[in-house]
Amino acid sequence: MDNYRYIEAEDYYDMASAWINHRNYEKAEECLNHVIDLNPGFVYAYIDLAYIHALNGAFHDAIHVLKKATHHDPAFDRIYYLMAKYAYKDGDFRNAVHFIGQACDINPSAINEKVKRIIEIAYHRKRR
Repeated sequence: MDNYRYIEAEDYYDMASAWINHRNYEKAEECLNHVIDLNPGFVYAYIDLAYIHALNGAFHDAIHVLKKATHHDPAFDRIYYLMAKYAYKDGDFRNAVHFIGQACDINPSAINEKVKRIIEIAYHRKRR
């Protein structure tokens, strides 16, 4: 990829961030999709795009976007944490447990472990 595409991707990401701050999520989504087209490895564009989907209650779409991000940075535990968060919000506790487990495997931080316990409790309560 030539340097120009990286610069353009960063510029579009900055525009997307501004649109998010102004709550114009449609414009932000357009910019983020363009960022991903220009630089598919720009993981934060996927994270922000997933955030927009989640704001609209489209948690499944948010997770789908984040799964694409894992292809570019499979060692970034935050992606799995967010997939767990969105699965949890969608009531899909089984996948939430799975995703937070992946986050903990990558980074067994205190926050990941705490969230894992909370999700597991919710999952077991739901199964009763």
